[in-house]
Amino acid sequence: MSSLIFILRRSLINNIKELLKKPGILIVYVIIGLLMITSAIVSGRTEPAEHIALDPNIVKAIFTGYILFICTFSLAASLGGGSYFRMADVNFLFTAPLNAGSILIYGFVKQMAANILVMVFISLQYPNWKRMFGFLNGAGWLLIFAYILLIAFTSLLGMVLYSWALRKPGRKRIIRSLIYAAIVLILLPIPVQAIRTGDLLKSTVDWLSSGDFKYVPVIGWFSAVFQGAVTGIDINVLLNASYLLIASVTAFIYLYRMDTDYFEDALSGTELKEAMLTSVREGKTTAVSIRRYRKVNYRIRLEGSMAIFQKQMLEKRKTGIWLVSARSLLFLAGGLIAAFALPLENVLILTILLGVYAYFMMIITMAGPWEGELSSHYIYLIPAPPLNKMFASTLPGILKLLVEGTLIFGITGIVLKVHPLVILTIIGVYVSTGGVFTYFDIILRRLFGRMHSNNLRVFFRIFLSFVLLAVAAVPASIIIALTQNYALGFLAAAIINTFLSFLFMLLGVGVFSNPELS
Repeated sequence: MSSLIFILRRSLINNIKELLKKPGILIVYVIIGLLMITSAIVSGRTEPAEHIALDPNIVKAIFTGYILFICTFSLAASLGGGSYFRMADVNFLFTAPLNAGSILIYGFVKQMAANILVMVFISLQYPNWKRMFGFLNGAGWLLIFAYILLIAFTSLLGMVLYSWALRKPGRKRIIRSLIYAAIVLILLPIPVQAIRTGDLLKSTVDWLSSGDFKYVPVIGWFSAVFQGAVTGIDINVLLNASYLLIASVTAFIYLYRMDTDYFEDALSGTELKEAMLTSVREGKTTAVSIRRYRKVNYRIRLEGSMAIFQKQMLEKRKTGIWLVSARSLLFLAGGLIAAFALPLENVLILTILLGVYAYFMMIITMAGPWEGELSSHYIYLIPAPPLNKMFASTLPGILKLLVEGTLIFGITGIVLKVHPLVILTIIGVYVSTGGVFTYFDIILRRLFGRMHSNNLRVFFRIFLSFVLLAVAAVPASIIIALTQNYALGFLAAAIINTFLSFLFMLLGVGVFSNPELS
């Protein structure tokens, strides 16, 4: 185990040395640290706004739903085994004379480090959460502890289930079936109650915030700990946290002392994970690495930079995805559910969906097809202006946003009977917001290159969301408040976003002319 500790320590030292060699990136991390401190100070002095804070039952329902999602996703993903490692770990550790449990603990530590880094970035928004959810002073530290404990417990439990399943064929399928069956049983009262009351949203909140969850061993324990951010730390919070700590320590000891042969199974999972990460870095969907290509009759007829555009569209046709993805269908389903479940004004529902989906776009759309083009030498040899090559490389992504926005807000808007002009302007805001994120990512690539841009991209996107709120959303809100004309307000926001996109294009275009900048 000492050799694995040395690897972790040495990796941390090497990362710090690498930062010291790049003062620009180091300054950015220092700024992030200062913002974290400022966020903590501001949140400590900010009192929850009673007219803004959500109802305690809604807060509890949000906590319970989040816990259910993390537990289900983590346990199901853990059965693959490969999610703990990278190919460098496979080549270096799997051939070493080390205990299998020690290697699993090594994978657990690396996974925890990555999740803690994500938590650091997300915590920048804690002052807003404090006002919205009505958190007590000092609740941030409790939430940090609860989040780390949730990730640690689900990871350890997933590893325990994974190691146990390998001892006998067929156990993985049984465990997955039991996990999904448990979730169905837990959530089954929601549709049953919704059929009786006719209000899906209220039925969901009532069930997820009910006291019955305290009898569910893991979900109830975590729910009580998270709820301490609103109700305060009492004996109930301490007892449930103790149960989780004891269970986590027990799982850790079990893993450390176990000795099982899982290397062959983990190798295949790691190879698949590595292929998916490569696809994401190249701006492709993760499905490309596991989906078979189909034959299509297609000829690239355009020349110059637009040949890049046709090549990307050909790739989309080969995978059978084209411009409609699973995300588009999921967003559409969410919009239709909101249309029938939310007892709000129709235009307001569409506006809420726009804000929610723009927020998800900021988080989950972290790569585009243009990133894959930068790794190919031919893009720098095409006799065309860099701006044209940038436009051709990013156009498929913009078209996808246009199709996705039309599908989501067009169908949802028709169901809600919203005026067509309002629907068109909302689609314009959605597409232009995606354009802002796309071209801002190109600026990050030019400033920081590929090495650190993925780590910093989350922070800068969060920062950019506040800029967009101030530059685009505030004027749009003022126009709507003064004129009661939603179409005019959304049109103003779309125009501002389009202007920002062109500005970012001009600032980041150098990436497509100089290979050393990419």
